[in-house]
Amino acid sequence: MAKDVTCQGEIDMQTLEDRHKELEKAWNDLLKEKREVEARTKALNQQEMQFQLKWELLIKETQKLADDKKQFERKKKFYDQVQANSVEPYVEDDNIVNGEMFFSGVTTPKALKKRYKELIKIYHPDGESGDNATVAEINREYDNLKNQM
Repeated sequence: MAKDVTCQGEIDMQTLEDRHKELEKAWNDLLKEKREVEARTKALNQQEMQFQLKWELLIKETQKLADDKKQFERKKKFYDQVQANSVEPYVEDDNIVNGEMFFSGVTTPKALKKRYKELIKIYHPDGESGDNATVAEINREYDNLKNQM
């Protein structure tokens, strides 16, 4: 009978050791899975941050494009008004537009001054469509018209 107790004790110990190994393996598998989930979470967080940065940049650039479009439309409207008030523009050989075109349709000194300021805003050399020669032509024609009025 003592032998039966010893065998049963060994079986219980062997069973316990096997069960302990199974639990250790399961624990290690859970830790490994936890690390994988944490790594995926970290990667997703980084992707979300990158997406937010790209989204903000897209919004900023879209707003800039809309502002540029508005500015372009204002300039186009002005050019259309200038063209509507004039006959065919006279263009010299070096692509400088004759100053008379810019002031066509102007009949009062107040209107002349207003048109002059608008033209200088557009053609000033520091601006996007600025040109020294065109500004000089505008100034020359403005002086002539101012003296005539």
